[in-house]
Order: sequence, then structure tokens, then C-alpha cells
Amino acid sequence: MVFALRLALGAVAGIVVGLLIGGLTVTWKLGLPLNSGDPLILLTGFPGWPEVTDAPWSTGWLIVVVSTAAFAAFALLLSVTARLTEYGQAHFQSRAEMKRNGLLKPLGAGLVFGKLGTPSSRKPFVAAEFAKFPHCLVVAPTRAGKGVGYVIPNTLLFPGSAVILDVKGEIFEATARHRQAQGDRVFRFAPFDFENATHRYNPLERVARIENPEQRYTELAKIADYFLTVSDKGTASDFLMEGRELFVAAGLLAIERGRPTLGEVSRILFAKGATQSEYAAHAEEVRHGAARNTFRKFAGYSDRTLSSHASVLGGAGMSLWNNPAVDRATSANDIAFGTLRKLPQTIYVAVNADDIRTLSPLIRLFFGELIATLRGSLPDPKAEPWPVMILLDEFDQLGPMPIVEQALKQLAGHGARVSIITQSIPGLDNIYGENVRLSLESAAGMKLYLSPNEKKTAQEVSDALGKTTKLATSDSYARDASLLTRRSLSRRMEERPLMSADEVKKLDANIAILIPERQQPLRVRRIVYYEDAVFRAIYAAQAGPLPYPVRQDPEVAILRAEVAALRLSVTAGAKGVVAFRSGDADGIAAEVVDGVAVRLEVSEEGGQMQNAAEVIARMRAFDEAISAGQ
Repeated sequence: MVFALRLALGAVAGIVVGLLIGGLTVTWKLGLPLNSGDPLILLTGFPGWPEVTDAPWSTGWLIVVVSTAAFAAFALLLSVTARLTEYGQAHFQSRAEMKRNGLLKPLGAGLVFGKLGTPSSRKPFVAAEFAKFPHCLVVAPTRAGKGVGYVIPNTLLFPGSAVILDVKGEIFEATARHRQAQGDRVFRFAPFDFENATHRYNPLERVARIENPEQRYTELAKIADYFLTVSDKGTASDFLMEGRELFVAAGLLAIERGRPTLGEVSRILFAKGATQSEYAAHAEEVRHGAARNTFRKFAGYSDRTLSSHASVLGGAGMSLWNNPAVDRATSANDIAFGTLRKLPQTIYVAVNADDIRTLSPLIRLFFGELIATLRGSLPDPKAEPWPVMILLDEFDQLGPMPIVEQALKQLAGHGARVSIITQSIPGLDNIYGENVRLSLESAAGMKLYLSPNEKKTAQEVSDALGKTTKLATSDSYARDASLLTRRSLSRRMEERPLMSADEVKKLDANIAILIPERQQPLRVRRIVYYEDAVFRAIYAAQAGPLPYPVRQDPEVAILRAEVAALRLSVTAGAKGVVAFRSGDADGIAAEVVDGVAVRLEVSEEGGQMQNAAEVIARMRAFDEAISAGQ
């Protein structure tokens, strides 16, 4: 484009000069006075086409042609010389380039990243279709506007299911009623919210329904990998490898006991101490062969070694289940990841900023299992039409989640749209190292930077923006032999960053930098949803109370656990519970348990517990019938 412009300017200059010189030549040839002649006589005195080929008109126009060609050639020469001295060509995309590159799509077509004007303006939003940029890495320090400028706008707009790590609970308050009004079933998993109820999440409930013992073992091993981690790569890491094996064995025993919860796993591992006698007793109790072998192996270790194993396993994440609030929040399951692509749902994992590190094992497990479930199968276009948006805020504070880096490139094909939000580049490097962080950036495709004020992050932005070529001028003065001052002016092309790290750090807080994969960068305005007419209208349309979970009656919560235990006992004949000998008794037992479960679900779905007394009475009668039959 620059080359064509220079060529055009050269040609125009040649025409103007040619007309002037050619006009003077014609004036002189015609014997007219030069000082009073018309300099544009070639145009004003044009004789017409038959006569233009006669002298002196032909001479004048020949001068115009030669002048045009000469100036164009000179411009061409300058362009070639200039191109030889140019370096980088990085630049911020113009509006035309954005449109050509598919970055000005309508709201709702994909993730929205920014705006071309102020919040109150009618300028277009910067948004790309999910097929082009399904994922995004957002780097924004505290109070940089990531919530009001990215998380809330995309949560309000996303057309499918959404799973959001909601730090401080602000996203739930700003978007939950809208999501519910759009037809989503809303869940709020908040283990440390002591004022409101929480939905529950129990990954072992799904595993307990698996009948194949080898598959059950494998699923428990995956769960251990999702959340049990240590930062030390030495002895602690070696202990954790065996610790995960012990976790699997304890999980299998908890399932056989009819209490498939992580709280029960914790009690098996820690309640009576990590001693040889305890592990020997577990080996005698458990029926699963691999679990029995694991317990026997640990029963042969010294108490000192067992204490080290218990310490590492607790520090890797299991000690969190000593907290009764976490035990309660994971004692049953209200959330089914396998249905997210079938029915629109929104799940808010609400946690205070101060509690992130404490709850990080549970959060890693939650999102690890979510990603594994989505990656486990391709969506059926008819039965599973809904995409799933995953928003991982404070990603660098959750500890290592290898499954995110491993699965990110594949998840788009499985219907997932992932946004990773971190405060700084060093935060990611501390957890994953530079190579894995670069892999995450590459898999994300789009990078959004808001107020990058940290040194390494600013340098990362500067490097990613690329280099451009600028004309540098130097002005110098020197005295010659006659003591006169002479001025020397020189110009040269220099390569420099499109923005230096210092310039990046001083960016206006309302400016966002976007770096899309294989495209020039963008400099746009960040969104402020409560000042923007479009988003303000969506937000203001919300009405009614926030959809908090209904607080459960404690008696009914206990009853649900008993129903789950009896269901397992009836189907598997676990130790400690009567095993019916006749087929008819099996059928009656299963029918009663199913009836209790159905009545319980009906009472809970209605949001009231008026049927609880009837259900509890029937359950207690069933217990007495079992006891009488022993």
C-alpha cells in the first residue's frame, strides 16, 4: 500500500511539472511572451485531437509524458531503497482490517473482548465467532476491570451452559437472574458461604455407579490426579505417587461401605491415624483385590514412613476434607457435568478471594473433572446442542492443573469455550514454567491484556506486539575553519517496538490490548457493562430474588445419604447390611428404596419439605423391617 501511494504521488508530481514545462515550451514556440503567458496552456488552449499531433502541441505533451515517467521512476527507486532499509511492519489494526479479519461480529456470535468507542457510544464491539477464537487468555491485575469488562459481559451473552469460578460472588449477583430467565438451571456451589445454602458436588457418587471394578479403580485414579499435587519435585513427589494409590484404595473402601464421599475417604485415611494396624484392618475389610493389596503394602511400612505418607497426602489436598463445611458440601451431588451440553445450565463456583488457596484442591478437582467429562466424548449435534463456557478466574492461584494445558486445544471440538484469567505472566510461570505457559498462550489463540503494570508482563506485551520501523532524525552542529557554525541533518530508518514496556505500563486504564493469533494486534476500549447501553439494558431487565439454593432440612440430608447407602447395599450386598436371600426380597428392597428416593426428589424439587415426615417414617419402618429379618 505504501509502495502504491509513493508511485501515485510521483506520477502526479510528474504531470504537474510536465504541464508547466510543456506549457512554457508551447508558449515560446508560438511566439507569445513568456512573462505573461498561461502556464497551463496545454489544458486551457488545447486545440483538439486532430491538431494536438502537430507542433508545437505534440512537443508540449511529449514533455508531459516524459516528466510523468521520470518522476514515477524516481518514486519507484525511492520506494525500493526505503524498503531495503525497513524492519518490522507491526501496527495496530484499523477498523477495516478488523472487519476483514472477522473481529467485528454481532454480539452473541462469540466472545466479546472490547469496544471501538466509549461505553456510551454506538461504536461496534470487538467480538469474534467461536469457530475463530473459542478460547481466551486474559491477563489483568486486581481492580483492572476484568469482571466488568470481560467476565460479566460474556456471561450475560453466552448462548449455552456456563461454569464460572466466581471470586467474591459478584458474577452470580450480576448475571444469575438473567441466566435463569433465559431458561438456564442455576447452581451455586459455595462451600464457605455460611449465610446461604450451597448446592453440592460429590465426584465419588458417579464412580460408585460404575459396576466394572477396573473402570471404577481407573476413575478414582483420575480423580486423584486432578487435585492431589505438591510443588516439591523431590521426596514429597515420590511419596505422593504412592499416596494417590492409597487414595484410590480408600475410595474403593468408601464405596463398598455405601458412603461414597471424599469425607469418608478422609476418615478412612486419617481418623484413627496412619498406623500398620489400621491399614491391616482396611485390607481385611475391603473386597476389591487391588485395594486390598495396597492396604497390605502400607501395613508393612514402618509407622514413621506411614506418617510421612499421611503428611504428604494431607498437604497435597486431602486435609481440606477435615473441614466440616467442605465435607458437607461434598456429601451428595446436585451437579451433573454430563448434562451440560444437553440442557442449558449455569454453575457458579463462589469463593472469596481469601479462600482461594484453601479451597484450591476442591476447585482443581471440580474443574478437572468438568474438563475430563467434556473431553471424554464428542457432542451429539442433536442431543447435545449447547456449548459450554468455562471461566477460570485467578488461575495462577489454583495450583497446577495439567489437564487444562493438555486439553485446551481439543476442547473447542468438544463444545467447550475456555477463558483463563490470571493476574500476571510471572504468576503463571511460577506454577507451570515458561514452556507450559507459552503452550497455554498458543492454545488460547486470543490474548487480552488489561492494565499490565507488572514489569515482566509489560515486557511480554511489548514483545508480542512486535517491531515497527520509524524514521529517526539526528541534528548536529560543527564549526568549520572559518569558525562558522554549520548544521548537519541526517535521517535513517530504525527498528523499534510498536510499544515499549514502559509505554505499556503507562497505558490508560480504559485501553485494552488484544493479540489475536496470526494477526496484527488491536488497541481497543475495555467494556464497562454498567455504563454501556446494550449491557445496561440486559442487566436492568433482571427482576426477582437471586436464585440461591433452597436450604436443606438436616433430616432430609441424612435421609438422602441413607437412601444412597441402601441402594448400593441392595445392589452390591455390602458388608454390615443384610443381604436378602430370595429374589422377591431383593425386588421388594429395591422398590422401597426407589420409592423413598422418588418421594424425596419430589419434595425437594418443590422447594418444600412437607413430605419429609412421611418419607422419614417410611424409611425408618424399612430399617425396622431389615432389623427384624436378621
